[in-house]
Amino acid sequence: MLQPLQPKRRPLARFEGAEVILSYYPSGHYMAAHTHECDQHSMILSGGLCEETPSQIAQPSASHVGFKAAGHKHENRYGSNGALLVAVNSEPCSSPETLWSWSPAACAADAAHLVRLMVEGVANDDQVLMDLLAVLAGPAEPPILKPPAWLSRVREAVRDDPAEMNVQALADEAGVHRVHLSRSYARFYGAPISLDRRRMRLSHAIRSLLEEGVSAAEAAQIGGFSDQPHLARTLRSETGLTATALKAAFA
Repeated sequence: MLQPLQPKRRPLARFEGAEVILSYYPSGHYMAAHTHECDQHSMILSGGLCEETPSQIAQPSASHVGFKAAGHKHENRYGSNGALLVAVNSEPCSSPETLWSWSPAACAADAAHLVRLMVEGVANDDQVLMDLLAVLAGPAEPPILKPPAWLSRVREAVRDDPAEMNVQALADEAGVHRVHLSRSYARFYGAPISLDRRRMRLSHAIRSLLEEGVSAAEAAQIGGFSDQPHLARTLRSETGLTATALKAAFA
């Protein structure tokens, strides 16, 4: 019997009172209710998850940032394409403004660039950590956690087959105008439907790279990209990494 895949972790940097970790959680992975001894700022680089606390629930995806205060109980379920995250674990703040939150990132590209610097070993001073914290904890749009049922069905269709989905057909099925669908999608999910579609295709490719060990060319085909260079450009823009660097990070 095949053993379930375990999460992959790669420490990127350690500073006094803080550490930066790159993690990949495989598709379908579940973490029972638990707490951390540290404060944790994190950003999803690819994929998505469902995180639940005793009083709240969120389903963030790529380019969302989150915060969990030390001691705040939560449980996690990872989606069908797993999740690639970068996290900064730091000493607990005596009085955090909030205990738990998820919202669209304000500067996702900056975070990806900082992750690349750390993976490549180019940056090793505490200013990089401060910059990453600033990005992860920076101002963002307030989260809207419960979309209407028709919009949830649209997103499931995009998630199930991002390479083939047709926005006009989805709008017709939902009984709404295509412009209204696009506006609602961006408002509730923090990204335009075309960008979210690209990120979902990328999550398919990353899952195949890290869980199935396929080549970059095969991953491009699985993700529905036109060719390997197309995947390479998308991967680098969203995560700051090449396919080779991503696989090597967890080797």
